[in-house]
Amino acid sequence: MLRIAILLFCAGALPLSAAAELEKIELFQRYEVMAQQQRVVGNLRTAAKTDGIVVRVPQLYVYHAELSAAFHLGGFRPGFLRELEMIIQSNRGERSMVRLDRLLERTRTPEGDRIAIEDLPLADVTLAFYRRLDCDECDQVAEVLHEWIDAHPDRSVLWLDVRTDTPRR
Repeated sequence: MLRIAILLFCAGALPLSAAAELEKIELFQRYEVMAQQQRVVGNLRTAAKTDGIVVRVPQLYVYHAELSAAFHLGGFRPGFLRELEMIIQSNRGERSMVRLDRLLERTRTPEGDRIAIEDLPLADVTLAFYRRLDCDECDQVAEVLHEWIDAHPDRSVLWLDVRTDTPRR
């Protein structure tokens, strides 16, 4: 775990002053996973939530400190922050949401390495945020999340920033 943290720090994925309240790890969705998921038919919203099938972005997955599922947001909708806050405050769980380890299996670090749940730093809240660089809705979700994080300096947050506009590796 320390080796990955050092690699991420050297690669610039972790800020120089990695504050306890926010730690970001940059990941990329594997190309073959994206290609496979593009062929999925049916209710893509349900597939995103329950199976982690990410065809459209943004997709936000939120997990409690013990990494139990808490919240899923597909796309952007005004007012989602209030719902997220209630779920985090009450430590309420989401029964039919994809597990974090399953999402991690489908990603790689910028260097192409795998990252497992055991490699993740502990946090009060873990966000797995799937986005593209040219996505306005992704920017809206990210902006609201940053406001939420800034409003809770006592809460440690791990942000898994998962890009879906990855080149073929």
